[in-house]
Amino acid sequence: MTNYNLEEAELIKIQIVLSFVLLFTTVISIFLSYNFLLELEEKETIYSEKESFDILIFNRTVMFIVALIFIYINIRDKKVKKKYSLEDEFADLQIWASVFSFISALIVLYVGLGSGSNIMAYENPTI
Repeated sequence: MTNYNLEEAELIKIQIVLSFVLLFTTVISIFLSYNFLLELEEKETIYSEKESFDILIFNRTVMFIVALIFIYINIRDKKVKKKYSLEDEFADLQIWASVFSFISALIVLYVGLGSGSNIMAYENPTI
C-alpha cells in the first residue's frame, strides 16, 4: 500500500465507526419517538419524562460531536489529497456539507436544551 492509501484507509475507518455511532443514535431516536407515541396514546411509556429528556440530550450531544468530527475528516481528506497532488473537485462541497450538518446538529441540541418539557415534539433523528 502507498502512503496515500494508508492515510485514506485511516479516514475511512473513522467514517465507518462514525456511521455505526449514527446508526446507534437513530435507533435511540426511534425508541424515544415510540415512547412519545405511547405517551400521546395515554399508554404506559418505556421511559419517564426525565429519562426521555436525559436520553435525548445525550443523543443530540453525540450527533453534535459526530458532526464536528466529520468536519475534521473532510478537511483532513482534502489535505491528504492535496499532499499527494490529487484533484478532488468536490472536496470543498463536502466540507461545506459537514459544516451545515454541524450547524443543524447545534440547532437541534440548542432546541433540546432550551425546550425542557414535551421534548419529543421536536425530535429529529437525522443530521
